[in-house]
Amino acid sequence: MKTSLHSIGIVGSGNIAFHLAKELCEKDAIKLIGIHSRNQQTGSDLALICKTDFYKDLNELAKKCQLILICSSDDSIPHLAKQINLDEQIIAHCSGMISIESLKLASPNYGSFYPLQSFTKNRKVDFENIPILIDASNKETLEVLQEIASLCSNKVQELDDEKRRKLHLAAVLVNNFSNHLFALAKEYTEKQELDFQLLKPLLQETVLKALEEDPKTIQTGPARRGDLNTIAQHELMLKDDKIKEIYAWFTKSIQDFYA
Repeated sequence: MKTSLHSIGIVGSGNIAFHLAKELCEKDAIKLIGIHSRNQQTGSDLALICKTDFYKDLNELAKKCQLILICSSDDSIPHLAKQINLDEQIIAHCSGMISIESLKLASPNYGSFYPLQSFTKNRKVDFENIPILIDASNKETLEVLQEIASLCSNKVQELDDEKRRKLHLAAVLVNNFSNHLFALAKEYTEKQELDFQLLKPLLQETVLKALEEDPKTIQTGPARRGDLNTIAQHELMLKDDKIKEIYAWFTKSIQDFYA
């Protein structure tokens, strides 16, 4: 199954598909056969960027590829797998949550190819430092996914469904939830006619410390110190019930965590 040149088809045209397709089409050992997407406009645009073809027919693309990478939403993956008719070709998804077993009807050779990163189309990413987590239905398929992943990243690791799901949950906590807090803070500062950029050095230091040290040991702030008067004043200042509720929950969670 292993070849010197990997022929790959991408299904999807969202954030992950956009960055992964661009990364793969730059590799000499990979031939990006084409893109298939439900959204024909964004799919065609991505194919144009990667100098490859857009396929309206998913199976027409699939039969020309060694590997089909599904980079679409989690809910669409099982449905797409039922539409694809493969022989010995590999099919893999890029989901943190969906079991690889959802792909077994499409091919006996299936797996996962999960880049652990938050992707936005207008932001460049360095794939070399992005962990790519792989799993497969058999050793031969795993070897192919390992080889392709290693062309993109220096951090490739085999992780089964259960471990990958748990890591995905942790990723939601550190990325999606923290970003929502940043958005709420920005909205609050704008309403108070304050410059959100003044918080930038604090944001950077917070993330750097969490990466370099144990987050549990570096916790600061009024809840950690037990400054009840400051907490009470903050709560009085908060007029937005949504932020007030979040503030109270985090305060109690920190207090309980260090009790």
